[in-house]
Amino acid sequence: MGTWIWIWICICGGFLSPKWKWFRWPERLVIFTFGLVFSKGLMTLVLQNLSSFLTDSLNLKLKEAITIVNLQEGLRNMLQICVALCIDAYLGYRWMLILSSLLYSAGLFLLALSVPGGERCPSNCFKELKHTSFWEGLTLVIVGGAAQVIPLYALSFEQTRVDKIPEDYEPARVQVGCFRFRKVIRWLLFLFLRTGALTSVYGFFFYYDKWQQHFFQSAVAIIIGLLWFLCGFPFYGPRRLQRSPLSIMLHTLIAAWQKRHLKYQNKLGRGRSKSYAAVKESPADDNLRRRWRLCTVTEVEQTKLLLDIIPMSATFIVYGMVKSLGNTFFIEQADRMHGGISLVVLQLIQFISKSAVNEGYKMVFEKRIQRIKRRYSDGVKIGIGMLTSILCCAVASQVESKRLKALKKKGLLDNPEAEAPMSKSWLLLQFIFLGAMEGLAGDGIVNFFGHYAPDSRRYAPVFTSSLTGFGTILSIGFMAIIDYYSRFRYKESWIGESVNESRLDLIYRAYVMLAVLNCFIYAYVASSYSYDNIIGRPENEQEIPVLEVKQQQEEEKAAGDPQNKQEQEEYQLQRMSVR
Repeated sequence: MGTWIWIWICICGGFLSPKWKWFRWPERLVIFTFGLVFSKGLMTLVLQNLSSFLTDSLNLKLKEAITIVNLQEGLRNMLQICVALCIDAYLGYRWMLILSSLLYSAGLFLLALSVPGGERCPSNCFKELKHTSFWEGLTLVIVGGAAQVIPLYALSFEQTRVDKIPEDYEPARVQVGCFRFRKVIRWLLFLFLRTGALTSVYGFFFYYDKWQQHFFQSAVAIIIGLLWFLCGFPFYGPRRLQRSPLSIMLHTLIAAWQKRHLKYQNKLGRGRSKSYAAVKESPADDNLRRRWRLCTVTEVEQTKLLLDIIPMSATFIVYGMVKSLGNTFFIEQADRMHGGISLVVLQLIQFISKSAVNEGYKMVFEKRIQRIKRRYSDGVKIGIGMLTSILCCAVASQVESKRLKALKKKGLLDNPEAEAPMSKSWLLLQFIFLGAMEGLAGDGIVNFFGHYAPDSRRYAPVFTSSLTGFGTILSIGFMAIIDYYSRFRYKESWIGESVNESRLDLIYRAYVMLAVLNCFIYAYVASSYSYDNIIGRPENEQEIPVLEVKQQQEEEKAAGDPQNKQEQEEYQLQRMSVR
């Protein structure tokens, strides 16, 4: 073991040595994130199977467990947009990664302490949870998990991103060695991530019910990865703070509202609409930008892009609602089925389906869509993914109906702990469709924001995660509506205390109707969306200066007319430079 440690130190020392001229600083410092990337893969199945921990170990009711799982997953995704704003304005990536890792590991330690003795609570433990460290640990896991995603990705995979070489580059100017070694570092990142995920699969396959062990091992892995990251902290340069597109949008909207009374003639050309926020009323006032009354025309155009994608973004919420079924009801179905393949294998097949469908679409369909810059490809990909969500819910409804019939035939329908005499292999098709939906709709949404949202390289995954989290939170309200409807119409609840006492088949049918309705709305919105506003490279965008309003008084010749005696103001636009 000591020999391998010395070999690893020598390799890392060679990477950091100045003699390695092929490596720039970002590539050399990526090796200090290997430990946290490994822990990220190790956490893959811990939070994904949290529903089993709540229903099996803590013996919570189905409704309580589903609400907690959806709440933590939704908040963990939605908070990423707040984390992005905090990173840009205050902390930067390194300090946010350190803080998030500490919170994440502390939350997992508290969750490990909340596991009851004997690995199972004898009765419903919901009321007793306030006497344990469960809620504090869950809160820290939500905040730490949300805060770790963006800085970890930015300091690891984003630093090894291999872009296409421009066509106008001469071969002598391309540093081939740098690109090759960057690919090697990127390959090592994926190796550590996959190794952590396979370690998690191994742990859940052989020790599925050892939740205290899962929480504790994940926390220790994050601490070790953080210590390794701190070893490279002195080699990083100064942090760089910058404005986010969301703060720019807020700035622009406030400036436009304060200048809504202005009237002027637009002389910018190129089809630009009136940009009140970019109009400078007084050339002598140099504090307008600090008082949120003045913006550049580029900032106004970025705000317009964000406002234009709101209708399309609203149709992506249902994707998050359907995706939440994979971490809740699908897992509960598998726990109450006997024999066949393991739940961990089903989740592994879901991941393989996601990757295979995504790559298959790129090879078969994406290159065949003959549009400029593949501008329609994202919309088609998302649409196919939404159709796949309908098939996923429909198949899940049929499988659940068969499972309930098998329980009823054996007289076990009222037994919450009974396992249906059916193989888990029946769930294979719905997990495949779930993975296909994530590979098509999920990746398509990321690409859509990457093409049509400003500062897309940093904020496309953030916008996607926030919308997915919002859909997960809305699924709690949708469940409440279904529960109210079933009690009012059929005098019984479709969401019972356990999965055997519930009617998941009817719940899945409700999701089918919701997905079908969303597909029609998406088709209408996508057909009317303008795909001409595709974002180019940031370095090719030209900064347009602010606008100055010059006030002129026009004297009228006819003095007898009372209307002509009034002073009239005409606003003209003139270009001026930004300080």
